[in-house]
Amino acid sequence: MLRSLLPPALAATVVLAGCAGTPSSGSSSTTKFKGDERLVANTVEDLETSSRPGRTDPGKICRDVLAAPLAQKFATAGGTCSKGVDSALKDADAYQLAVQDVAIQGNAATAKVKVDTGDRDRIQTVALAKEAGSPTAGWRISRFP
Repeated sequence: MLRSLLPPALAATVVLAGCAGTPSSGSSSTTKFKGDERLVANTVEDLETSSRPGRTDPGKICRDVLAAPLAQKFATAGGTCSKGVDSALKDADAYQLAVQDVAIQGNAATAKVKVDTGDRDRIQTVALAKEAGSPTAGWRISRFP
C-alpha cells in the first residue's frame, strides 16, 4: 500500500522540506516561493530530505510531513506509521523532487512536483492540508498521486 502511495512522491528520495514552517536548507525548488506557498514547497522538500538513503527518517516523515489521515494509512499498512513508511522507502526507487508550482485554496493546497527518476522526468500533483493544534502543525501531505 505504501509503495503505491510513495513511488511517485514519497518513495522519492526527495521528501518535502519545511516541516512546521521551517525553511528548507537552501533548496532551489523552494526559494522562488513566498509565504504559505513556500511552506507548502518546504514540506515537499522535507519529504525528499527525510527519505534520502542513509539519512532516512520515517519518524520525521510521519510526525512532520504526512497529514494525520495519511499517516494512519501507513500505520495500517505497517503496524506503525514509521514502520509503514520505512517499508515503503525500502521498496522505492531514488527520485529527485523539485516543486514547480503551488496553489492554495483555504486550508488545502496542491504542489506540482517534477519527479526526476533518472530515466525521464514526470510531473506529479501532491495534495496538502494545513493542520493545526499540534506542536508541529503546518502544511502536511494529504495525498500522493
